[in-house]
Amino acid sequence: MTERTHRRRLRPSAHPSRLTFSAVLAGLLLLVASSVALAGGAVTASYVATLGGPGHAGMYPSGMEIVPTDATTTSAGTAGDVVVADTGNDRIAEYTPGGVLVWQTNPSDVANEGNSAPCGSTPGFPQFEQPRDVGVDSSGNVYVADNGNSRIVVLNATTGKCLVKPFKLNGGGAPIGVTGSTTMSGQLVFVANGTKSQVQVFTTAGAFQRSIVSQGSCTINRARDAAADASGNVYVANYESNDILEFSSTGTCITSWGTHGKKKTGGVCNGNGDGTFANPYGVAVGTDPFIDAGKPGEAIYVADSNDDCLQEFTPSGTWVAQVGSPGANTLTGTFTQLRRVAVDASGNIWGADLWGNRVEEFTRSPSGYSYAETIPNPVVSPGDTSTSIYNQVRGISFDSSGDVVSMDTVNQRVVVMSSSGALIGTCGQRGFTSTGDFNWPRGVAVDPVTGDYWIADTKQSDLQILEPLSDDCTGVAEFVKEGTAAGDLDYPYSIAIGGGYAWVADTKNKRIESWNVATCTADAGTCSVTSAYGTKGSGTGQFSTPAGIAVDPTTGNVFVADSANGRVVELSVHSGSVTGVVQTFTGLTVPYGVAASGTYIAVAERSDPGQVVLLNEPSGIAGVTITGSDVPGGGPTTLNNPENVAFGPNGDLYIADTYNDRILAYSLSS
Repeated sequence: MTERTHRRRLRPSAHPSRLTFSAVLAGLLLLVASSVALAGGAVTASYVATLGGPGHAGMYPSGMEIVPTDATTTSAGTAGDVVVADTGNDRIAEYTPGGVLVWQTNPSDVANEGNSAPCGSTPGFPQFEQPRDVGVDSSGNVYVADNGNSRIVVLNATTGKCLVKPFKLNGGGAPIGVTGSTTMSGQLVFVANGTKSQVQVFTTAGAFQRSIVSQGSCTINRARDAAADASGNVYVANYESNDILEFSSTGTCITSWGTHGKKKTGGVCNGNGDGTFANPYGVAVGTDPFIDAGKPGEAIYVADSNDDCLQEFTPSGTWVAQVGSPGANTLTGTFTQLRRVAVDASGNIWGADLWGNRVEEFTRSPSGYSYAETIPNPVVSPGDTSTSIYNQVRGISFDSSGDVVSMDTVNQRVVVMSSSGALIGTCGQRGFTSTGDFNWPRGVAVDPVTGDYWIADTKQSDLQILEPLSDDCTGVAEFVKEGTAAGDLDYPYSIAIGGGYAWVADTKNKRIESWNVATCTADAGTCSVTSAYGTKGSGTGQFSTPAGIAVDPTTGNVFVADSANGRVVELSVHSGSVTGVVQTFTGLTVPYGVAASGTYIAVAERSDPGQVVLLNEPSGIAGVTITGSDVPGGGPTTLNNPENVAFGPNGDLYIADTYNDRILAYSLSS
């Protein structure tokens, strides 16, 4: 252990046989937010309260590019505009150099995560899932690294609408960086494949040309970005190895430069710089008007992410200049977590400050660089009020006082509210250094003995334990690593505690795992996995995208929302190990969250529209389907991809209405 202080009638089938959804559907009237006869009487679900509300930052810029001044677009002001990949808001936006919004891909400013790409005769605005970067060609058309959907989306230069059918990476993978570069052989698009150590090259029409892979002394290690110079040589931001690699246009290693900087604090480049790096994330090629003894010349620019600075080099790797240092988003000329760099035709450079919720410009002069402006101005940070707090709420749990402890995924924090919706406080932040630093966390559970928060830190593929908010959320422990062995995790989505064990949906490993809660403390010194159960598939003891997990407070049985198999599986357990399959609830659509009260089973389905199905336990007869149609007050009256559910101490049902950025509470009566 590494420690860091600081709809239907839905019946279950007794294993191994199952009843299909169609076989049990006939004859049962579905009631929405109403009542129906069950084996213990009638049940009614009545809306009680809405907790939270949208609390998005104005911008979460993970990628950025400048429209070339020779772009052949006709819209006024396009040349020199700043195009931003707004990762946390799942949109792309274009601004004038002065910060005026030109267009954005979700103009109604509603939740936009999804995979729609209307590129037919009537093109529309596409959806994205965590767009990580943008590139721009000489026509001003925009190429989006749509990471979560594993595709490149091409947008019209003047409207931001879908231009042509998206294209996938050759051989699979997920794009994390994209750049449009003009070379001797013409316009090409360079894509850093986030799941493979390679850069793929395409034409602007999406035709695959070649892959650039490790060769000679150039070893690609988690590349985050790539760009080409005028001759076609390709420069790669080699994130994990802390260097820049240069390849020929055909993929032959030319050279590399840069080393890992020492851990320092303060000053330009966090005390490093001068060609040393702390995880270079972005790379760009541009013209510096003064690089060649006061004359223009080609230059290579690097976004040194964890040193929070921009560095400039000659094409051969000689260091030229650096600008920026760590600092809060209230300070100009600083970065919080830098991601990308872009260069305009005048040699001015821009930095995309992801968790500073801004992009910043530095102007070039013969004497160096100086801070010029910030977009947006003022910076809009994530919400921090009772009604404006969430950006994709997922995990829900409860402390001993009945307060609601929830996971605010995109804002990278724990949110604690009273059962009536009054904000009590938040803790946690984006980062990788200490316990309480998160990377898109989804699951949270409260230890009923200590009150500590157990967190499934999804993209970091680990578990964290924090003391409760009343004790300042001090870090207790952080353990587990990404992998496939027992005790490793790969994208854990959900966590639940019961009977002294923490159960985790190890989503991409297609299994569940358990830990003895009492042994996982800073004092214990070790925290070994108790059990791992499940393999990939649809049979008994198998899962496909197990997304939700819950423990029945009465029986101690574990329920798993086996999402891609469209079912919920109930398991008997003993001493942290699975002893058998009790029953399987089939006929569901996309079950992502599950909760059990001893009387009812609630299932959150990411269907269209989203819904929560309430089942009688143990019969599995569907009692009521909640769609949000009865929510008053002018807010959304549909559920938008609900990903979790939980029963509160008073028996009320709480729904994580994920993309509506709220929690809905319903009382149940029978």
